[in-house]
Amino acid sequence: MFENVIQGIFSAAFLASILRVTTPILLPSLGALISDRAGVINIGLEGLMLISAFTGVVFSAYAQNWFGAETGVLIGPWLGLFMGVLASVVMALILAFFHLELKGDIILSALAINFFGSAATVAIMFELTGDRGNTSTLASLQMPFIQLPIFIQDIPIVGEFIYGVFNNQSIMTWLAFIMVGVVSYVIYRTPFGMHLRAVGENPAAAESVGIPVKRVQYIALGLSGMFAGFGGIHMSMGYLSLFQRDMTAGRGFIALATPLLGGNTPVGTGIASVVFGFFDALAIRIGSLAIPAQLPQMVPYIATVMALVIYALQAQLTIRVRALRAAEGEGFDRVYWRAVQQLSLLHMVLLMIAIIGVIISISMFAAPNGFQGAEIAYPIAAVIAVISIVVIGSNLMFITKVEQVARWTIQSAGVATISLGIYLGLFFVLFFPIPVATIIGLILGFAAWFMLGGGSLFNRTPRMTEAAA
Repeated sequence: MFENVIQGIFSAAFLASILRVTTPILLPSLGALISDRAGVINIGLEGLMLISAFTGVVFSAYAQNWFGAETGVLIGPWLGLFMGVLASVVMALILAFFHLELKGDIILSALAINFFGSAATVAIMFELTGDRGNTSTLASLQMPFIQLPIFIQDIPIVGEFIYGVFNNQSIMTWLAFIMVGVVSYVIYRTPFGMHLRAVGENPAAAESVGIPVKRVQYIALGLSGMFAGFGGIHMSMGYLSLFQRDMTAGRGFIALATPLLGGNTPVGTGIASVVFGFFDALAIRIGSLAIPAQLPQMVPYIATVMALVIYALQAQLTIRVRALRAAEGEGFDRVYWRAVQQLSLLHMVLLMIAIIGVIISISMFAAPNGFQGAEIAYPIAAVIAVISIVVIGSNLMFITKVEQVARWTIQSAGVATISLGIYLGLFFVLFFPIPVATIIGLILGFAAWFMLGGGSLFNRTPRMTEAAA
């Protein structure tokens, strides 16, 4: 069973599922990015997505009664899309009104929208269907799916794989990834984008040069509502064909983290969203194993916490490197310290993976019956726990102070090689004998360390200042 899961991960079907589950994260993430760049972060994305998802389903279903069955099927999805997004935008503008005109706290107002979205959708759903769980009794419709030309399969080598990944994807998925380029162009290539960034960085200075600050923030919150609406529509009319109670399952909150992890850029936000989509799709895949169902459900949220911790640690390391740069002055070696920072990030990632190992081992000790019994679960859990604790302890010293990587280069190489070698070896043991898998893992582990900057550490030995001591 485990081998089947691994083989399924390295397939076109798995990549296609990543795109599908990334869509409802990426769309609201772009909305969060826009509002954040304008200085009015919208944490009500979860509620806006629920409102849009429910509104879209209701209007698509009733369109068949209003316009007739045949015409309703054609018009219904687009009417649902329009009304769902419109409802989300209206709620976002109400948030803007309370914050910008009535001077209400934007965080508390957005939280109210989240509560309202969760409660109001259930209340109205019960009035319309008599069910508090879902709208299965409504004949709701789905957004169109894009079918690729069949000749793409005939392209040598890559044609069948590309066809398997991109064929039959919802139009909302295509929209999401196209919007990354559109948002990037708007932010960096248009006067509105310049105004948006200026307002977010210093609203007083922007207003002093004639930029209409309040108008820009209204538009930014409206756009965040639009993108949240798109994400909600995908949940109920692309991902599924019905509305379920609280079906967004925290995606609106995850969308608040992705712009930070992506460096507050559209492309970075897209990449971060795909990473979260990968973990979400992975959770679905490993759910077929003989393990408690709650364990794979934890994966996306553990990944979110890990990513935020890595972001915070990287921010601290950036500040530390800047301090070293100021202390060394003209003697500061930019290439060298960039390599040190990248390798410190590698140690962070290895430590975070080990923390997942600790969580898994605790789960196996706590619920051994979900892992085929105590006789199998306990020994495996003990091995995972020991390895994870050793990896955590050995990598920790390279994270607390960025200059430790520079001071103890050989130790860094050894720790990174062995830690990454263990993880990669566990994968390659599916295809090779244990000794061969171990050697391959160690070789690839050292290669990763070397390419991320290890070579720079061996070739350069800049002066260590008192600030680095």
